[in-house]
Amino acid sequence: MKIVVLVRQTPDTEAKVKVNSDGKTIDPNGITWIINPYDEFAIEKALKIKEQVGSGEVVLLACGPTRSEEAIRQGLAMGADRAVFIKDDKLEHIDPFVTSKFLANELQNIEHDLILSGKKVIDIESSQIPIFVAETLKLPFVTFVMKINEVDFGNKKITVDRESEGKHEIVEAKLPALITCDRGDDHPRYASITGIMKAKKKEIKEISLDSIDLNSLGLSKEDLEKGARTAITNMELPPARKEAKIFEGEIPEKVAALVKALREEAKVI
Repeated sequence: MKIVVLVRQTPDTEAKVKVNSDGKTIDPNGITWIINPYDEFAIEKALKIKEQVGSGEVVLLACGPTRSEEAIRQGLAMGADRAVFIKDDKLEHIDPFVTSKFLANELQNIEHDLILSGKKVIDIESSQIPIFVAETLKLPFVTFVMKINEVDFGNKKITVDRESEGKHEIVEAKLPALITCDRGDDHPRYASITGIMKAKKKEIKEISLDSIDLNSLGLSKEDLEKGARTAITNMELPPARKEAKIFEGEIPEKVAALVKALREEAKVI
């Protein structure tokens, strides 16, 4: 079974993010970059499917700046077989629609039965890219999947468990399909020393931006610079949280102190 996993590099969740002087982008200095955590869940699900089927291939597909190769290597160290990388530093801040066009175009050159992706990227909290890809390729897609219940390769269908507004839905889709993944019960495996060493020798096929005919994708050079459908006009950090107040003493004393603070300081009662 041929599975393609869309991957992206994002800042570490524990990174101290600063906004650049342009007010629109993140200052990369001092940032630790990682695989988007939800894409790790997708890789884990892909590897489990391959193990259950007993054969097949897991291919990573990424589109981004040069530094994204580190995230790709991490995915290969987890156990993916090879990767395709649309690589150019001009892709640092392109919008989701343009990214999806590049990914969908390359997917037509990669044999696949199933495409997996994280349910969203954590840097800009966007879930647009995989949906745009599915629409471009006219594929059935299922979002927020917690568990892959069954892959029936013979009958070309997949059954999944997805979360929807506090409940679970069992969905069956025809293959090939695109599925966005949440964690569910899956915990991404750690890359072993052996896996890390093997990853250094695994193939990463690089696609140059200059080799892509933008006109054939309905894009222009301006779309790379300003965004075809969306643009970030302003970015700012959330306000700092106020310090918490801890009340000491026995329960009655704590309650009295809390009520007094709510009345005199917060002025909410």
